[in-house]
Amino acid sequence: MEPGNTMPPESTVGKQQSPIVTCRRKGLQTILKISSQEKSQATGRCSSVTSAFHSRKSHTKSRMGCMNCKRRRVKCDENRNGGCLKCRRHGIDCDYESQASPGNGVLNSANARLLSPFDLDRSQSSASIPVILRAAALSTPLSTPLRAALTPTFPFAEEHPKGMIPVLQTLQHFDTVTYCSMGSVIAQDIIKECVHGVAVEKPYLLHAVSGISAAHLCHLLPADQHPVQHRQSKLADAYHWHKALTLFRRELSSGVNRQNMDALISTNLLVCVHQFMLTDHLPNPGKSFVYASPEERSKRTKWLTIQHGFEALRDELREQVWDSVWKPVLVDANISQGAPLISVAPKEDEVHALFLDICQVSKHSSADNNPYYNALTYLLFLRQLEPTMNTFNKLITFVGVVHGEYYRLLLERDKPALLILAHWLALMTELRQWWISGRSKSECIAITTFLMCDKDRTVRRLLEYPARVVGLAV
Repeated sequence: MEPGNTMPPESTVGKQQSPIVTCRRKGLQTILKISSQEKSQATGRCSSVTSAFHSRKSHTKSRMGCMNCKRRRVKCDENRNGGCLKCRRHGIDCDYESQASPGNGVLNSANARLLSPFDLDRSQSSASIPVILRAAALSTPLSTPLRAALTPTFPFAEEHPKGMIPVLQTLQHFDTVTYCSMGSVIAQDIIKECVHGVAVEKPYLLHAVSGISAAHLCHLLPADQHPVQHRQSKLADAYHWHKALTLFRRELSSGVNRQNMDALISTNLLVCVHQFMLTDHLPNPGKSFVYASPEERSKRTKWLTIQHGFEALRDELREQVWDSVWKPVLVDANISQGAPLISVAPKEDEVHALFLDICQVSKHSSADNNPYYNALTYLLFLRQLEPTMNTFNKLITFVGVVHGEYYRLLLERDKPALLILAHWLALMTELRQWWISGRSKSECIAITTFLMCDKDRTVRRLLEYPARVVGLAV
């Protein structure tokens, strides 16, 4: 409000002011430190006002803005320099510049990335937290699909642990922030359009949604900076996942069918996301399977092997899986049509040639006679892609080939097997999604430091890309 608008209007120009009004005006001028020029302008404005009511300032409604703000139906400040403020506060990469470019009606894959905790220092991340929580608190009670669907009935009738973050808050946080910070754009659209309705009918999925949201809040609210909120979110994380897994196993034991496949697949995917998360706020390579004792290594790769649960569900459903709401993701993830001829290295692609050499792959090699074949086939295709939200569905398929003889070689810390995994982890680190980049970076650092003293030139050359991504010098 301008200083002039704080003064009472004059009904007649030049009319003598009462002592009270004159005193009040002088007091306001002293407090607000109005200059002589501003006072004259303010007096002129006041003398021209004939009513205590003021017309609203005209404005132009903009239909621009980034896709993230449009999805969340919030006002975008349309800042091109580094992205809009809301995206930066929520830890996601803003695509406004690509949206505002003439003739560009699709998401620019080069900008469609999510920020990891390593792109923002902890003080910046901390400063954004109150804004996120305040925005959620100011939203109307029925402003999100899950909350609207849950009214007036609510499935969580049992008592919750004291001190836990409220369930409705975790659901609202998922609806407004978490869902648009995970996976691909296709997956986010499915969550927005379909998963909400399924979650209301299946308590185990609703608990999983709340658990992921609580884990995201733990990530945003590190314990050393927000001890109370972190403890509340941590308690909600543990509680909801205990309930989700208990009910999920019970549903699995009753059989997988067309009626429950969407809920089971959705829950399984959220379980995989939760297991991939790094519990530490910062990378801790010392906890990697690479530096564990032989008997501990299998346990420390659970984040990688638990992804096989989806393959088991898919095998159980067989052709019915193509009737799932997740069909668009499955179609997008298929790489069978684009897989390269692995035994032939493109010209000027030294890395491809070095992988063929160290893995002893020839034109006669196959998955039957070479334990690296499937994993290397996937990697050599995936490294041709730019790591973005638009390629996420293909990049994540690598976990499906980490089994059998190749997995055994990983546990033995075999050099070619570790190099293949390190390159994939570097790709996932470049995705910069909060739930996956921490784990990927930590494990990539562990493999790089484990192999960086090797005297083999091929090993050291193949370590250059992973080392560069995680900020190490080989």
